[in-house]
Amino acid sequence: MATGAFAVPSMQALCECDLFDVVCLVTGPLRYEKNGNPMITPARMVADEYEVPIAEYEHVNSNECFEFLYLVRPDLIFVCDFGQILSKRTLTCSLIGGINLHGSLLPRFRGAAPVHWAILTGELFTGVSIIHMTPQVDAGPVIAQSPAIPIGPHETVIELEERLADYGAELVLNTVSEMAHGKTVRIIEQLHDRVSQAPRFTKESGLVPWERTSQEIFNHYRAMVPWPRAFTHWHRDNGSILRVIMGEMAPLDDALQELISEDFSHAPYVAPVLFDAKMDNLAELRATPKEMPVKRRPSCSHRPTWWKPGIVIRAEGGDLIIAAKEGAVRIEQIQPAGKRMMQVYEFLRGYPMKQGDWLG
Repeated sequence: MATGAFAVPSMQALCECDLFDVVCLVTGPLRYEKNGNPMITPARMVADEYEVPIAEYEHVNSNECFEFLYLVRPDLIFVCDFGQILSKRTLTCSLIGGINLHGSLLPRFRGAAPVHWAILTGELFTGVSIIHMTPQVDAGPVIAQSPAIPIGPHETVIELEERLADYGAELVLNTVSEMAHGKTVRIIEQLHDRVSQAPRFTKESGLVPWERTSQEIFNHYRAMVPWPRAFTHWHRDNGSILRVIMGEMAPLDDALQELISEDFSHAPYVAPVLFDAKMDNLAELRATPKEMPVKRRPSCSHRPTWWKPGIVIRAEGGDLIIAAKEGAVRIEQIQPAGKRMMQVYEFLRGYPMKQGDWLG
């Protein structure tokens, strides 16, 4: 059962393995764009590539889907990037039940957007978990879990999800292969008192929080790619308000020097941990700073009193710098509502933003 891109590497790995048969893909009905073109999801593309039959159901817990699954009677249901919660009855349609690949080190970041929230909250590490599914969201016991995987200081959701999906595919293949060989799978209950939530973003989640530090604003931008995108409102002298989407940016200190973050994302590869999910495996992380370690250049500058959050500090040539609660951010790309993404020098030629203007 799958829909999105996070499931693709795992689906490919399972389809290419000769230890078991993939009997079908269960996914939502095919939808169409306004011009009539079909919207082919990543999961459908994989199913078509490997000639896997596709079963379409709007609601996976409907009587129709239950009857279909009961007739197919799979040994195991694999769920990833699917978007629906399976009921207890639906899970009983397979002999073993269901397993789910989740993009975090559970019990942290349960929910639909674990990778987004890991970046948004400035986490240094994340990982992937495989759980034995229950009707509660991401609450089932853990079967396998990766070691802590470093997050790059400039990684967006797209980039981090790609890395985690590839890592998760190896974990899924090894785990299901162990099951296919009849080996006993160890399950470990999550520590429910350490749960944190990762709900799905809304469109308004993209609103830039200028009252935060420059590093937090930068994390917000990274977490909003590809959707809903970081955006703000430019309050112009003529009283009009223009919505602008923020593209690439860089966090600065109060001396307007770029903050330099340690990059742990290229740490040596560590093999997945199979059937040894340690619910206290974040102990190693508790010794690390909660925020991304930043090397700050020595500075004797004092922050001017007029640098309020969202105030334009500089807008000339190819330079657009906006004040944060602490430090500032340099905007490198910006997109006016209804227009394309532009380099800053292009934007400033057509839109006379100036020092002292307010974004918020």
